[in-house]
Amino acid sequence: MMARETGIQRHLAFIGKVISLYTHEQKNHLAIINESAGLLGDMLQFSEEIKELPQARQMLDIIKSIDAQIKRSSEMAKYLNAFGHRMDSPTASFNVNDCVGEVLVLLNRLIAQKRITFKADYSSGLPPITGNPSNLQLLVFMAMQELVTVMRENTYILVKTFSSNNSTIIRITPEGLDAPVDFTEQSDYFKPVRAVTINGSGIDIIIPVNSH
Repeated sequence: MMARETGIQRHLAFIGKVISLYTHEQKNHLAIINESAGLLGDMLQFSEEIKELPQARQMLDIIKSIDAQIKRSSEMAKYLNAFGHRMDSPTASFNVNDCVGEVLVLLNRLIAQKRITFKADYSSGLPPITGNPSNLQLLVFMAMQELVTVMRENTYILVKTFSSNNSTIIRITPEGLDAPVDFTEQSDYFKPVRAVTINGSGIDIIIPVNSH
């Protein structure tokens, strides 16, 4: 059993390393594209000859659109890089709000298909947690995935963090359910963290603060 767990941990570390290396390289490519687009923009703005072209205004608009997409892609790469580094070690000290925030950004594609949005209410001053941040992110993802399947379109999910009874709680409450929620996860893989359903209308992920 111990050898299997070690194998899983090594596999996750490998995946995380590949993701981190790839996103670092991706950000380098984006930086080059950004510099090239900026140079084109300067040429259009400051070259009298080019400014007289009938398509000059349209080309400037295209460059602005490229710049906006570069910023968006760079932001996504940043979160994906942080997500990859969560797998570096099976035990680390981490901030719950940061962990949850990374997952929400990476889940945008999933929820956009049903035009669902996130609303976040993070409690400040939560104590750091010692444990496996990648496992926690997996559990948050599983809970979100379960909720999205029973939610109506054009609704939202409220994600709240707070402290209660020597635990940090991630409360995930959807608006606009088509069916009751039924999600409970208390397997050994996630212990001591666990997830429980709240009256069929939401999910609490409970993280003991003094767990290791």
